[in-house]
Amino acid sequence: MLAIVVKKDNPVLLCKSAIRYNMASQGDNATPQLKLSQFWHTTFDDIFQVFNPDEWTLEPTDKEMPSDWRKFRDKAKVKFLCDCNNSWTSMMGRIIFWYKKSDEKDNKKELKTEEKGQKDEPKETNKYSLRFRLYGQQCKICEDGTFINPLWYEDEVKRVLENVHKKIGKDFYDFPQEDSNNSKRHGRMRQSHDSRRCQACQEGQCHS
Repeated sequence: MLAIVVKKDNPVLLCKSAIRYNMASQGDNATPQLKLSQFWHTTFDDIFQVFNPDEWTLEPTDKEMPSDWRKFRDKAKVKFLCDCNNSWTSMMGRIIFWYKKSDEKDNKKELKTEEKGQKDEPKETNKYSLRFRLYGQQCKICEDGTFINPLWYEDEVKRVLENVHKKIGKDFYDFPQEDSNNSKRHGRMRQSHDSRRCQACQEGQCHS
């Protein structure tokens, strides 16, 4: 069973197949407001069910996790939309995952068929936590130092979750090592990555 953690104060914005992790800044009837669970968490549930009966929780964070958490970095094509209506696309949308095994364990009963003449036997279930952080960029027009939260495409969400799933499978379940899928959504960038306005770069997490 996968335990899904949904933060009610973190809905996302669906905009031309891209999703944003925070509340929409403008009301637009043509732009559906959808909860974070309908994108990140549903995709997470589908991908991580292979780890059943262990329980995995997915939760966003706005800070670096302690050093005893394992870390996985990835990047994706994302969009940014400032309140001033300036918008831009980046192929360096940084996401960092942290994951850790909990000290808690559950003993759950696994049902056996009566034909086999076996009784219910307790099965140990391990608990794990997966946190992720999305990094923003600053608007070059406003120049007010505010980091704009990124809009994420659904296919990019799926790709990065599949990548961290592969890494976790190797680290915790002895799955064969698989290369990450680095094939980002196609983009034609007219300018190089602006590290001065990149939150991940400023915090030493971009490695562009």
